[in-house]
Amino acid sequence: MTAKLIPASLAAAVAQEAAKHASNPLRQSRVLGVLVHAGYGAREIAGFTGTQWDEIDRRLALLDLVDAGKGALREGLLPVDLAGCIAWLSEANQQLMLNRWLRGEFRNARHAERYALSIREDEQPQVSF
Repeated sequence: MTAKLIPASLAAAVAQEAAKHASNPLRQSRVLGVLVHAGYGAREIAGFTGTQWDEIDRRLALLDLVDAGKGALREGLLPVDLAGCIAWLSEANQQLMLNRWLRGEFRNARHAERYALSIREDEQPQVSF
């Protein structure tokens, strides 16, 4: 178990503050990042907010989104859930996915998310026994 740097009551208040920034996902991700640095995981944070842990995980992923992706998100050119999926990729694959999305090479955001998740799976180290 990871040591918590702030008490759960304060973490819950920070999580609720983050929820107020749902319309600004980059700001929300920075606020949620404070909780991660304080020792809380996505599942614990989700418990404070009443949201699904995978939604929190996608918001936290935005902290690793390349600058071009953050700009596209700010400008409304990149849907937030797709941005979260793209942010899980290596920098080179983030650029590739972002360029393909902006050129309109996907049927819709869900199609692009599935493609990003397949790239993510390919990027994971293979475990052999």
